[in-house]
Amino acid sequence: MDAECQRELLEAMLAALKHTVGRDEHLPLLRELVESRAGPVTFSELAMAAASRDGSGRSQEWRQEWAELLDALSRATKRERS
Repeated sequence: MDAECQRELLEAMLAALKHTVGRDEHLPLLRELVESRAGPVTFSELAMAAASRDGSGRSQEWRQEWAELLDALSRATKRERS
């Protein structure tokens, strides 16, 4: 996945997060919202795009919520692969 594609996935994911939270039960909806904007995507690709986001300069609360999203995406990636 090239940098441009990662940026596009990240932008789509951030837009989707305005409508849902990054909890396990919401991840299918999150992926659906991202796919409606960016096309087919795996949870692994979403996790890679999210991990590329630099959280420095953000509030502790923002970084904690982002870490929770990364954890949820990691779990979804493992389920997707099994």
